[in-house]
Amino acid sequence: MIKIFVFNHYEVNCTLAFDNTKECVLIDVCCQSQSERQELINFIEQNNLKVKHILITHAHIDHVCDAYWATQTFNQPLKLHKDGERFIRIADAQAEMMGFNVDGIENISLQYITKDDIIEYGNSQLKVFETPGHCAGSLCFYNKEENYIVTGDVLFRDSIGRTDLPTGDYEALMASIKNNLFNLPENTKCICGHGPLTEIGYEKENNPFIN
Repeated sequence: MIKIFVFNHYEVNCTLAFDNTKECVLIDVCCQSQSERQELINFIEQNNLKVKHILITHAHIDHVCDAYWATQTFNQPLKLHKDGERFIRIADAQAEMMGFNVDGIENISLQYITKDDIIEYGNSQLKVFETPGHCAGSLCFYNKEENYIVTGDVLFRDSIGRTDLPTGDYEALMASIKNNLFNLPENTKCICGHGPLTEIGYEKENNPFIN
């Protein structure tokens, strides 16, 4: 089961994955107001959920901006690819340029994950895919049983992640999409980093940016 929240002025999709054991995973915790934080906490408390993991798809500031608050609130480290740490270390500069508050992020507790790692919560699993191209350290999280993948900014409905920012690489992004995402069943739901959900089969047939 999943619940999607849309947070901050970049309208990032924050995903909460949970099952009937009440254990859950938070992906891209990016609140930027007390009301957004309260919305997230209310859902967790009302459903008696217990946070087991805090993950990010990638460390661009709009996706990681409230990670410190989340790690402190739920007493879990932030799990990310090691190549994403470089962005964490310059988060203050990113935040100043893009209008985010990242108080405390320099003190965040980090834990590295990589391809083929399995994130377990309750009776459920998320498989980790390495998907560079949008930026270094980009990851996707696949739930085979529930038939969805959290794609971050790798793949969008009718679009792809931009590659003109530092560590972006168009050829790497194409390889990530074709060799990882497009090998999944065509009815796999994609929870994108921004905007509406899509499906693998639809993007194979319709995405104008994929050659």
